[in-house]
Order: sequence, then C-alpha cells, then structure tokens
Amino acid sequence: MHWIKKLFGFKTPLEKKQSRLSTLQEKAFQAQRNGDLRLAGKYYHEAEVLETEIVKMSAAAENESR
Repeated sequence: MHWIKKLFGFKTPLEKKQSRLSTLQEKAFQAQRNGDLRLAGKYYHEAEVLETEIVKMSAAAENESR
C-alpha cells in the first residue's frame, strides 16, 4: 500500500516537512553562495525551526509505535 501512495505522490506530514527542509537548506546554500547572507540566515533559521518540528514528530511517532 505504501508504494501506491508514493506512486501517486501522496506524502505523510513528516515526509512533507522533510521535503520542505531539503528545499530550505538548498535555498540557503544558494543564497550564501551568491553572497546574500541575510537571506541565507533567514532560510537557515526556518530550516532549523522545521528540523526541530521533524525531530519532535519523529519522537512522538516512535513513542506511539511502542
């Protein structure tokens, strides 16, 4: 069943956040590379907040499965 969801592009909230985190990190890297440190800092901050949420969600999911 899981492969069907991936085939049609359905994602769990955790997978959506991980995808968003990857996008933010890439944008931050590109902004830093282009010399826009203020924009890079903004993206890194958003990525850090999102990463914290992902860790909390992962911990909660792990505790529920036990």
